[in-house]
Amino acid sequence: MADQEIKAKANPSLNLPKGDNTVEVHIINTTTDIVVPAGAFVQPVQKGHETMNMPTFAFLVENKKQGKLFMFDLGCRKDWWNHSAAAHASIKNGILGLNIPKNVNEILKEGGVDDTRINGIVWSHWHWDHTGDISLFPTSADLYVGPGFKEAFMPGYPGKKDSPMLERDFKDREVHEISFDPSKKIGDFPYFDVFGDGSFYLLDVPGHAVGHISGLARTTPDTFVFMGGDVCHFGGSYRPTQYAPMPSTIPSSVPLDARYHTPCPCSIFQSVHRDPPNYRTSTFYQVTQQEGAWYVDPPTAQKSVNSLEEFDAHPDVFVCVAHDGGLMPVVDWFPKGTLNGWRGQGWKSASQWGFLNELPVDGKPGQPQIAPGLVRDGKVVSKEDA
Repeated sequence: MADQEIKAKANPSLNLPKGDNTVEVHIINTTTDIVVPAGAFVQPVQKGHETMNMPTFAFLVENKKQGKLFMFDLGCRKDWWNHSAAAHASIKNGILGLNIPKNVNEILKEGGVDDTRINGIVWSHWHWDHTGDISLFPTSADLYVGPGFKEAFMPGYPGKKDSPMLERDFKDREVHEISFDPSKKIGDFPYFDVFGDGSFYLLDVPGHAVGHISGLARTTPDTFVFMGGDVCHFGGSYRPTQYAPMPSTIPSSVPLDARYHTPCPCSIFQSVHRDPPNYRTSTFYQVTQQEGAWYVDPPTAQKSVNSLEEFDAHPDVFVCVAHDGGLMPVVDWFPKGTLNGWRGQGWKSASQWGFLNELPVDGKPGQPQIAPGLVRDGKVVSKEDA
């Protein structure tokens, strides 16, 4: 069937809200590069893809009408060894490589944005690769977190010994825990209108971590950017689907590795799919259900990913998951431009199949590891010395 196109199944309605108010959205490469064991995130693990590369992205969201500037996630602090005891242990014991040459504040300043202008910071969830070093931002920047965060993690370490958060990060800072109305949904996700004008929503997206939330920003009256956080960690976890089948030939607009022929037939990826007969209409991976996975509730996480598939297939929504390497060669990165013109630029289709670069083909692994070993003060250190 590789020589034929597959008719896409009609996409369910997301009930995308109508509105004219928009925000300006910049995507930021936080320079947090991570290598992880694939089995902690996806199943089944394919030979040649036992490890996964994870760049890490954040977003700068500006509501110009209201004069408000928000951050959605912060990446990791470059001095990761100064995290709480629990976060430090997670880094040492749970990952294979980590390199962070810059804090997000440095990136903002280099791009001409004074971080003292930031009015609010949204943490998609509490994991160390998203919370950054919030102490570098003024305490006038309020913090927004998801349901259950305060009870689980505050007041922070050392007051709460097992907390992965630092107590000093909350000092003199207003922390808003979002409460969602389950009767009001976009797609399958309850929403909260951040600015009260329909330009930027937070979505309740459970399963990965306590209080995990995503963002949905209106970039034109009719288009949106979905800031996925860690609803999942790899493009092949929510692609392809019956709503958005893999084409018989991967478009030349997709920046594929030199090891692939152009045009590239999709059939070469059939052998590394979890369900070979349906490799063009079902996802390459699912959320891992194994013990020790980086998902607090794997079955619920998989339901959230299933709901994400509907957003990803919608022509008016551009899904940007925090660790999707397929975005790297495609979008304009802060400070060069914004994501607002994503549809006219063709970035959705150009990045959609970028994850294929990481898959093994003919027994050969995909892209090499991007951060071998733990890098501390510019030097690779052993797990023992970290």
